Amino acid sequence: MRVEILYPQVCCLYGDKANAMYLRHCLPQAEFIETSLTDEPTFVREDVDLVYLCSMSEQNQELVIDLLAPLRDRIRTLMDEERTLFLLTGNALELVGSYIEREDGSRKEALGLFGLHAVRQTPRRFNSLILAEFEGMKIVGYTSRFSHSYVDEPKVYGQSTDRTATGDVGDAVPSADNTQISLFTVVKGVGLNPDTMLEGIRTPSVYATYLLGPLLIANPDFTKHLVDKLGAHTGTLPFDREVRLAYDKKLAEYSKPGIELE
Repeated sequence: MRVEILYPQVCCLYGDKANAMYLRHCLPQAEFIETSLTDEPTFVREDVDLVYLCSMSEQNQELVIDLLAPLRDRIRTLMDEERTLFLLTGNALELVGSYIEREDGSRKEALGLFGLHAVRQTPRRFNSLILAEFEGMKIVGYTSRFSHSYVDEPKVYGQSTDRTATGDVGDAVPSADNTQISLFTVVKGVGLNPDTMLEGIRTPSVYATYLLGPLLIANPDFTKHLVDKLGAHTGTLPFDREVRLAYDKKLAEYSKPGIELE
């Protein structure tokens, strides 16, 4: 098994780096590749099971888009054929959308792989703790960002702007049967933007979320799901007792009646 960590020199904010550290413990037999800004990503010419890209500054978002734009067709093929799982956390999610609208109204074209776009509002930072659901499990985390994401054509994709709605969050460009839906459904907090409880992007080959920090350490059941999806089935996660105690404590805090997380 091969795991590629993209651009760790600049994609390393908000504790997201800990996700890669924990994956090394969860996948001890895997080969981990750290691809620098001056390297061609390994997934371009070789098989990679997981590609991980995490949070970065807004300036570095535009740099990383420029690096990945020539590889758009290759990325699309890997997603379409479900040969590689892409895990994107924090504002890395915005890179696979259609564009990012800057503070002055100008646009930075993104990779155009999914039907949503981001709108920056720097210097206004949005912070929220998040309690969400994923396949019957509860997800705990937080977001801290200068932007929100919006579906390009909600009527076409069946997304309502109602905060209680669930459903599609965009058009899965790779193929008609590679349906894009939200990764998480928010219970408390905010989704892709303040008008929806849908959070992230999910296809069979893409898991993308605004949730920050050590997402995988904080959510052991989700991590087990991810590891199982990679075919590395495990009965017990590394540091299982410790991560589950921490998860249970945080879940109890986030679940208190009447608590506001935003």
